[in-house]
Amino acid sequence: MTRFYKTALFLFSLLVILAIPRTSRSQECAKVKISDFPKKDLPSGIDLDHVKTADVKEDEACKYYYGIGVPVDYEKARRFAFMEMAALNGKEDPLEGSSILLMLYANGFGVQRNLDISIRLACANVSGATAEVEGRLQHLKDIQSGKNKEVFDICDDATSGYMSGFCSSVRTELAEIARKAAMDSMIKRWPEPSRLAYKRLREAASDFFSERLISEVDESGTARVWMVNQESESLEDGFKEGIMSADTCNFTVYSAKDYAAADKELNSLYLKIMKDKDFSWGTVTKEGIRSTQRKWIRYRDAWVEFGAVRCPGVTAASWNTMITQERIAQLREFFYE
Repeated sequence: MTRFYKTALFLFSLLVILAIPRTSRSQECAKVKISDFPKKDLPSGIDLDHVKTADVKEDEACKYYYGIGVPVDYEKARRFAFMEMAALNGKEDPLEGSSILLMLYANGFGVQRNLDISIRLACANVSGATAEVEGRLQHLKDIQSGKNKEVFDICDDATSGYMSGFCSSVRTELAEIARKAAMDSMIKRWPEPSRLAYKRLREAASDFFSERLISEVDESGTARVWMVNQESESLEDGFKEGIMSADTCNFTVYSAKDYAAADKELNSLYLKIMKDKDFSWGTVTKEGIRSTQRKWIRYRDAWVEFGAVRCPGVTAASWNTMITQERIAQLREFFYE
């Protein structure tokens, strides 16, 4: 999980964690202890009784379970999950330690499948909103009875904004890895001038996207992290679509008149927001929109510069119009009730 999402989730949890209905530790299920797991599954060479928080690397089990920045490796995921469980002693985040072991044993990934242990973990070790815990338990029992034969994921039964934030962060990172791999495979075939122009565009895009996520996404709701992740994926998917089209330079042609009309509409929307004394959109402020607009102008200009190198047959008016239309759609969101 990236530092940006980890920080956002931490701040979010401070505000809402006490409001989340949580299951009691004194349920009918007995809490699973490390000694309850098959001895052959415990990591060799590690004294789990003396593992400390400092010995645990952030999100290591999650990374190896899902393949975030590293190849999927269930043996390593299990090793780090046991270390997290031992070191954090019941204070794990939703996708650490007990949660990873729950999924490994539910699916039989790298271990002999053991739904009894998974059910106990879901019942007594992995906390969550009441509906989440009940959903996981029923899900696991359906797998146990043969009604459900699909791979189990703890995120399948997420109901709270808190859990959805963690789950969407994982999906966002996996989607980003897939996007980058597809784009890198294509861009490496381009001549050097195109690759250098893309690098400058990517830097401007990252700058604008980051400001948009910080300053133009309302973070007042309980699903704030989910909303940030959704917007991030939308921005990155749109960017990827544009870059993939640049491989063949297949773009809609717009005239200078088209750009003038789009620019006029954009300015009208922007000024309407800036002049609105009663502007209110959750945590979004006029100052934040102004800051984002400045970053967007550099982003727009970077597209024009990139296009001149990569697709010289596409006019600057076309690039300007396309990028301006995207920004118009973003600003229009602030006028929806």
